[in-house]
Amino acid sequence: MTMDNQRRIIRDGAVVVDKDRIVAVGQKSEMERNYAFEDKFGGEDFVILPGLINTHCHTEASIYRGLCDDMSLMEFKKHVLSKTIPNYAPGDVYVASLVSLIESVRNGVTTILDVGVNKEESAEAAKRMGTRSIVAEAMMDCSLGEAEGPVESTEIALRKGVRLFERWNGVADGRIKVWFGPFTELLTSPELLEKTVALADRYRTGITMHLAESYETQSIIKRTYGRRIFEYLEHLGILGPNLLAVHCCWLSENEIRLMKKANVKVSHCPSANMKLSDGVAPLSLLDAYGIILSIGTDSALCNNCNDLLREAKTASLLQKVAMPPLDTQRISAQRALEMITIDAARCALLDQDIGSLEPGKKADLVLIDIKKSHLMPVLEKPKVNIVGNLVYAGSGHDVDTVMIDGNIVMRGRAILNLDERTILDQFQEASETLLERSKIV
Repeated sequence: MTMDNQRRIIRDGAVVVDKDRIVAVGQKSEMERNYAFEDKFGGEDFVILPGLINTHCHTEASIYRGLCDDMSLMEFKKHVLSKTIPNYAPGDVYVASLVSLIESVRNGVTTILDVGVNKEESAEAAKRMGTRSIVAEAMMDCSLGEAEGPVESTEIALRKGVRLFERWNGVADGRIKVWFGPFTELLTSPELLEKTVALADRYRTGITMHLAESYETQSIIKRTYGRRIFEYLEHLGILGPNLLAVHCCWLSENEIRLMKKANVKVSHCPSANMKLSDGVAPLSLLDAYGIILSIGTDSALCNNCNDLLREAKTASLLQKVAMPPLDTQRISAQRALEMITIDAARCALLDQDIGSLEPGKKADLVLIDIKKSHLMPVLEKPKVNIVGNLVYAGSGHDVDTVMIDGNIVMRGRAILNLDERTILDQFQEASETLLERSKIV
């Protein structure tokens, strides 16, 4: 399943990789005639997909899994995050991020856009795990609602973002990129936002930001600045093609028009939005306007997992009943798959390198075992059903093998490049001691 411009599905197909790049895609018989192989894997029981791309995650939040269930967004900010984040010990974010990355690889995710605090530790974890990661330090310099971390001066917040960029952008043979991460519209001043845009332009990188996640945030911004969120951002000159807006549950049609005009991209997090009772993003309307869409898992704190295939199903089904008139055609399985592959690559500003199986692109790919009761039959007539089977019946547990940058990091469901059990033991201890230090009861 190439996810190229023609969305070709090649029966008995093969992908040829040399070092970190794809050199050929086509019929297996043709590839075997034209190339000599050092190693072969896969076979007729597998489908090859581009590596999946998660455009919104907080990898450190695995340390809270199951702790904030059935709490609202404002509740867990107040009762958990505001107490634990100041009590992180060195290494807590590293081991929590590493566990999230292990989970992500097991679910076929090869690229992850990771925003939060102490992202140098997350970058170190990505380097060790072998994943492709975009990291963004959460920048917060004011608070119109409950704080989610340290609220600092504008200059200190910006300095942290710059330091992360200068230390980590391009590290690990280019697998690690750095964006700027003004955290939310309630936790960033107009000055910080304007200076962030200038920095992103200077460093030629992206910006990711939680926006219009809840009805309450729209109300607070309107009362404070006299405009709805995207009207306020447009007034400040923040909107642009390098902005990835996360959530976007509460939008007016005028805001959507502003987003389209500026070529803003969107990361949709349906499971987190439902679990937190945030609301439902008008994904089908955004799609109708031609806005580039992708999907994020958000975090173990509010999802509670990083299964991107499951998230694609949720995104598709939710839109079919989200608003009248109800319509089964909204966000098809094909569209949902695009939102975790090629369109996700566009949102991550990496579509020249990843998101599809094409010669010249990076060798990021996954093999999914389709010889399973819940994924069969596999048909070509009267219709090709493999896309629907994967999106509506598949899950990350069906992923067998993962290659990132030409390196096999999982094969036969076994993580190859680190001791998973030892890391999980360290993670368990780190979670328990953090909660004790933070007096979370």
